[in-house]
Amino acid sequence: MSKLKSKNRPKFPKHEVFSSAGTNHYIGKEILGKSEVRLLEYNEEAVLITENIDVDRIKSYFTEGKNHWVDMEGIHNIQVVDKIGQTFSLHPLIIEDILNTTQKPKLDFFEKQNLLFLILKVPRKNEQSQDIETEHVAIILGDGFILTFQELDNTNVFSPILERLNRAYSKTKKNKLDYLLYSFIDIVVDNFYLVLANTEEQIEHLGDQILLNAQSIHQNQLFYLKREISYLKKALYPLREIVNQLIRDENNRITPETKVYLRDVHDHVIENLDTIETFRDEIENLLSNYHSQLSNRMNSVMKTLTVFTAIFMPLTFIAGLYGMNFRNMPELQMQNGYFFTLGAMFLIAIALWIYFQWKKYI
Repeated sequence: MSKLKSKNRPKFPKHEVFSSAGTNHYIGKEILGKSEVRLLEYNEEAVLITENIDVDRIKSYFTEGKNHWVDMEGIHNIQVVDKIGQTFSLHPLIIEDILNTTQKPKLDFFEKQNLLFLILKVPRKNEQSQDIETEHVAIILGDGFILTFQELDNTNVFSPILERLNRAYSKTKKNKLDYLLYSFIDIVVDNFYLVLANTEEQIEHLGDQILLNAQSIHQNQLFYLKREISYLKKALYPLREIVNQLIRDENNRITPETKVYLRDVHDHVIENLDTIETFRDEIENLLSNYHSQLSNRMNSVMKTLTVFTAIFMPLTFIAGLYGMNFRNMPELQMQNGYFFTLGAMFLIAIALWIYFQWKKYI
């Protein structure tokens, strides 16, 4: 488990101060890779994938009678995001939120353009640091097309959906684009499940270690896990309301058939949130067990020290009594007084030791 350390995580959404709304600035971690844009066209019969399309003429690639999915990896390239926005007449505030990786999960409806806009956070474990991180993902559902923007250029969050599209029998190919939107949300929720499953293993392993031998490092690890759980909750909690809004959509952007699947996703979101609350309680219990073990250990040490103090107290008294420098002390003239005194001290110590064992103090 990683040591407790500070993370490069925003405490609140950031923006360029004193700039007008809709001003495009990329806000996020520095990415050196190139942005890639691909087009996926599909219907019930076939799937066509075109890599590295020319963003200046995206719509010229569109084939009539198919669903169109434009996927961009690496939103740090502002020019590419701007060109896609111009092609599909996206509102400037949409572009601003796409480029702001600190933006919280949200759902917006743009009635004029008949667009549905989502911001989601996809969790994952960093393989090197083992920290929980989230990737910023934006999704736009329009008439006849769906756009996805992924923060990073090397994760391919939605690769499971590509596998579904390539199957001979695929619900995704048979249904409309709103079902593809559901599939995106379902993938995000599944990622939360995987991260939580890994966190559960960490909590169980740490609980076993604390029961065997609680150490100070365990407290740091518990605080680390507690912060990770809170971070997951902040990313997952808004998703419950987002799915609720999609289910309640009255403008027929989401078909009744897809709403049935969204209700299932909503149940999974609630289940994951309940799991997070369970983990929080378990961590609190482990912290309580940790402090109880330390307290018991300290009590045991204090009891041992008290027993030894009680044993040596009469011995110290005898040694101090005969260590006084008075001439007229009768015992000082005894030829074997030194050995008698040592013997008496030894017998007193043995008697006290037996008494304490009988009382089960030691």
